[in-house]
Amino acid sequence: MSEQPTILVVDDDSSIRWVLARALNNAEFKVISCDNSAEGLELVRTHNPNIVITDIQMAGMSGLELLEKLNQSNPNLPVIMITAYADTDIGSQTHELGAFDYLPKPFNINQVIDICRKALDSQLPNTHLPAWQQQIHKAIEQHYHQGQTDILQQIQDDFERFIVDNALRLTQGHKQKAAKLLGWGRNTLTRKLQNWQQQDDD
Repeated sequence: MSEQPTILVVDDDSSIRWVLARALNNAEFKVISCDNSAEGLELVRTHNPNIVITDIQMAGMSGLELLEKLNQSNPNLPVIMITAYADTDIGSQTHELGAFDYLPKPFNINQVIDICRKALDSQLPNTHLPAWQQQIHKAIEQHYHQGQTDILQQIQDDFERFIVDNALRLTQGHKQKAAKLLGWGRNTLTRKLQNWQQQDDD
């Protein structure tokens, strides 16, 4: 039997923590909880949860501040935000900051469970993807967290580099053979390599 996925609940309302813990336990999740963001950060470090559910409005460090810190320390950790305010601006802000999803109170507990399962599913594919798909996924995440735009062009460039690197590795660095494999002339390959080298130097 596989180990139960762990969900960390951070909320200063004990009744919310109790409701979530009971429902998520029944849905075969392991739940740990605390009432403030500072302790939440420590629990992430010590327990390595699969998902974090956090309230936004809390004394001291807010849920949004917690989200920002988790994005820096654990960028692949799904964070689900909960707030008492059905404010579309707050919802948009949480997504911009990298939250997996956002729920206003009062929430439907079945919806929370569904979102948690989707968050788990979002973590699984990377380990099963072919190397080239993992490379693309990693590049998209990197550009997103850096706040870059025009991601499609950036990913095309990254993917092209990945293919060229593999062609050169396969041909043991023989540019003419690699160019033929790629369907390019040798001059095209040489020019590409020079351009990339210049970009890296800059």
